[in-house]
Amino acid sequence: MKRIRFILAFCVLNIGFFGVKAQDIHFSSLSFNNAFCNPAMTGLMNSMFRVSTIYRNQWSTVSSGYNTFMASAEARFFVSNRSRSGLGLGVFFVNDVAGTLSYGEQDMSFSLAYFFALNRRKTAYLSFGMNVGRETWGYNSQNAVFNPEGEYNDNIRLDNLNTVTVSLGTAFQYNISDEKQLQAGFAVFNINQPSLTYFEYSPDDSKINRRFHFNMSYLFPCNDLLSLQLQSQVNQQYKYNEVVLGTDFMIHLDDAIFTEQVFSFGLYCRNLESLVFAPKYKYNNFLVGVSYDVNISGLSKVSHTYGAFEMWLSYAFDPVSITKHKQTKIPCPIF
Repeated sequence: MKRIRFILAFCVLNIGFFGVKAQDIHFSSLSFNNAFCNPAMTGLMNSMFRVSTIYRNQWSTVSSGYNTFMASAEARFFVSNRSRSGLGLGVFFVNDVAGTLSYGEQDMSFSLAYFFALNRRKTAYLSFGMNVGRETWGYNSQNAVFNPEGEYNDNIRLDNLNTVTVSLGTAFQYNISDEKQLQAGFAVFNINQPSLTYFEYSPDDSKINRRFHFNMSYLFPCNDLLSLQLQSQVNQQYKYNEVVLGTDFMIHLDDAIFTEQVFSFGLYCRNLESLVFAPKYKYNNFLVGVSYDVNISGLSKVSHTYGAFEMWLSYAFDPVSITKHKQTKIPCPIF
C-alpha cells in the first residue's frame, strides 16, 4: 500500500508541471547521460571513469530534419572515505545541424560537481554542479538567398557566431536499499542569457533564454526477475515546455558475482504529443540502447508518425592499477 501511495504521489507531483512551457538540445533517452541533463550529476557513479556517445535523427520526413551527435567523458576523483565526499569532472562535445541550410551549433562544455554523503551509512548524497560551455553557431550560406533583386543590403551577418553559457544544478540521491533508489535534481541553464542574432543591429531581446530542468526517478523491485524505474523530466524555456513521464521495465537476465546482464524496455510519453519506446541492454559496465519516437500529435500527417530515432552507448570503467585498492562506491540506478 505504501508503494501505491508513493507511485500516485510521484505521478501527481510531475503532472503538475504540465502547466509550465524547451528549445535547447534534448534527447528522448532520459537516463543515458544524467550529467548532460544536470551538471550536478557529473561523476556521481560507481566507476571512476565513463565515456558515452549518442546520435539522434529527428523529423527526417520534413526537409533534412535535425541531426544531433554528442560525445562525453566523465571522471570521479578526490573521493574521501573520511569526509564522504568527492569531485566529478566532465567534458561534452555536441554537434547539432538542421534543414537545408545545415544551421546549427557546435558545443564544447565542461562540468564540475561536488558531492557528499548526508549520513554515515553513505546512503544519501547531495551534489552541486556547474557547467560552462562555448557554442559556435553557423549555417551554409551557399544554400541561402539574400535580396534576390540584386545588391546585398539585408544587414545579415554571414560569419559564425560564438556564445558562452553558464549553468548550475543540484541533485539528491537516496539509496533506500540495494534494490531501491530515489533520485531528484534541478538545474538552470543559460543563466547569463547570451545574445544570439545574425543581424548587425538587433534589439536587446535576441538572447538565449534560461532553461529550467527538473528530473525525478524511483527504482524498486517487483520480484527477483523484474524491477521498475519510474522516470520524469521537465524542461521549461521561455513559453515552451517539455514534460516526459514514463517507466523502465528491467529484466535481470544474469546477476552472478562477475557478470551482470539486464534488459530494459522503456515506455514514455512526451507532452501528450509523442510516445517513446526505448529498449536497453546492460552487460557489466557496458550499456547500449536505442529509442524511437512515434508522433501522435496533429503533425502526424506530415511526419507519418515518425518523430525521432536515437542510438547510444556508454562504458564505465576503473583503471587496473586502482581497482586493486578499495574504492568508495556510489550506488547508482541500473540505467
